[in-house]
Formats: sequence, C-alpha cells, structure tokens
Amino acid sequence: MAARGIIPEPPIDELLPTKEPTALVKQRRLLNRWSIFALVFVSAIFTVLYVSNVIGVKKLLVETDALKRSIDSLRTVNESLRTESYRLQSAERITRIAQDKLGLIPPPKAPTVLEDTEQK
Repeated sequence: MAARGIIPEPPIDELLPTKEPTALVKQRRLLNRWSIFALVFVSAIFTVLYVSNVIGVKKLLVETDALKRSIDSLRTVNESLRTESYRLQSAERITRIAQDKLGLIPPPKAPTVLEDTEQK
C-alpha cells in the first residue's frame, strides 16, 4: 500500500509519446505543403497588385504634373492675350487709326443729346 501524501507514478506507457498512423502524418505533410504553396501564391498576388498600384499612381502623378504645367502655360498665354486685347481696344489707338487710315476728324464740340419730350 502506498503511503499517505505520496502521489502514485503513472505507468511508463503513458509517459512515452504515441506514434501516429503514417496515413495521418502523410496527410498533415500534404496539408502543410499546400498551405505553404497557398501562402506563397497569395503573397505573390498581393505583391503583383501592390506593384501595379504603385505604377498606376506614378503614371497619374506624371500626368498631373504635365497637366499643371499645361495649365500654367495656358494662363500665361491667356494673360498675354488679355493684355493685347486691352491694347487693341484703347481709345487712343482707335482715334489714331480713325484719323490716319480712315481720314476721320474729331468733332469740334461734344455731341448733344436730345431728349424726346413726347410720351408714348
């Protein structure tokens, strides 16, 4: 009989690891191989998607930069055309052309405005 307070030791058979059936081991190896293959495949797909996204963003940045330069150029041309338009519309230029090329003379006094006294 065992003494009080002493825990009985388990049999040696319970301490040794049990061998698993070979079919189960082969199935786990195959599962591990497929899971590693799937992980590599998914990683490759994500890498390809990431790289294509980076390339797309780079193209958009280049296009945006080109459009900004084009806008700046068009604004400069627009401002020069506006200045040219103001120069061509100036009263001094129109008066000079009217006198030199068309032979017109300025009136001696300002025109008077006649008001219509009749009410319709």
